[in-house]
Amino acid sequence: MLLEEIEKTAKIFRSIVKEKKVKILSQFDADGISSASIIVKMLIRLDVNFELRIYKQLTKGIIENLNIHENDFLILVDFGSGQLDSLKKILEKTHVLILDHHGFKQFSHINLFHLNPLLFNEDEASSSIISYIFAKAVDINNADLIDLAITGAIGDEQEERGELKGLAKKILEEAEVLSKITVTKGLRLYGRNSRPIHKALEYSFDPFIPGISGSESNTIQFLSELGISVKTNEEWKKLSDLTLEEQQKLASAIIVERLKTNHSYAEDIFGKNYTFLDKPEEFQDVREFTTLLNACGRLGRPDLGVKLCLNNFDSINEVWLVLDEYKKNISDCMSLLRENKNIVTTTSTSTFLSSEGKIPESLIGTITSIALNSNLFDQSKPVFGFAETDDGRIKISARISKNIKEINLRDIILYAAEKVGGEAGGHRHAAGAFIPKDKKHEFVRIIDSKLCETYGNKED
Repeated sequence: MLLEEIEKTAKIFRSIVKEKKVKILSQFDADGISSASIIVKMLIRLDVNFELRIYKQLTKGIIENLNIHENDFLILVDFGSGQLDSLKKILEKTHVLILDHHGFKQFSHINLFHLNPLLFNEDEASSSIISYIFAKAVDINNADLIDLAITGAIGDEQEERGELKGLAKKILEEAEVLSKITVTKGLRLYGRNSRPIHKALEYSFDPFIPGISGSESNTIQFLSELGISVKTNEEWKKLSDLTLEEQQKLASAIIVERLKTNHSYAEDIFGKNYTFLDKPEEFQDVREFTTLLNACGRLGRPDLGVKLCLNNFDSINEVWLVLDEYKKNISDCMSLLRENKNIVTTTSTSTFLSSEGKIPESLIGTITSIALNSNLFDQSKPVFGFAETDDGRIKISARISKNIKEINLRDIILYAAEKVGGEAGGHRHAAGAFIPKDKKHEFVRIIDSKLCETYGNKED
């Protein structure tokens, strides 16, 4: 039914879009940037006038300040489903297309085209998957954008135990048939084919390696103790340069380090690796490519991310600088969490990271995810990270292990945010909110109370 709705919407879109000026708004993460790039390329091929803006979140303030006219066509990518109440005035003026996969509010309007798998009781799929299917329905020639569909799905952590599911799995199979992507099994380490082995380990946050991730000195010592040299003939060694015996020794040692901190799935260092077949070597690792997009978006340079998606590599030196800064920021933030236990509060239901003024708003979601996956905290409880925003509010990023099926974070955080006059949205296992600064303690109390009331005390 979703695919039928996409086909119908694409047909209407083709018939009216050339008479319109398209305004695209997208979120700033890897899924948002990938999705926006698909739509941008589709519009370029249609020879349609457009402008693109990329935001951290779609807030009421942003919507209210949009200068939308009757001749505009507004496309919202990777958000919009949860902000329908704020879009009512715009819908009275012109058409709005939403390509999203987040939780939604029920609302219909003659000018609204709402493509979200949740509306059709479909399995969750990234916005990039929905955007790709739509773009291909508009013009079959857009099938060559399939690599961006997979980029967004991987960047949005759509895998479950190392496997893409549902629509994403079907699109991946299509990408393999088209020789756009190849899939192999092995160690899931960042920069496995492009970075020195010690840097691949230092920058590995998924999977997280306790004592190694984020520390170059510990990484070099770790390799030294294993008898694995980091150089050969003055050249840095990559993972692909290691002998089979060295790779096996390294894998076993990483599993041991993860078991020391009771990682439930220590063997998750193994999994599927995705490789682009038609990009320069340094951009062929799909997970590494999504990290580049996240770095560009979260450090205020989403334009660089869009260029990469459109195969424009003119600004690559800037991209590497942004990536280095991004990785350093993550490493510094993780050190802060390990060394400052006073910013962590644990209750019977949750873990709260009070990082206001210490962790940037743009990174709090990433750090909350890494902290949960690193086993720093109880993985049976949700983690809520707090950061200050530029406009004086507090941003909350909430995460919970995908192994916990009974808790719906979106429902919980939406309830609490509305109670304190904030905004919220997201998914079952990853959600976020903005609340007034003076409502933080009330928000925490409501979260705790609601979790106890709905799901019971986790320590019972």
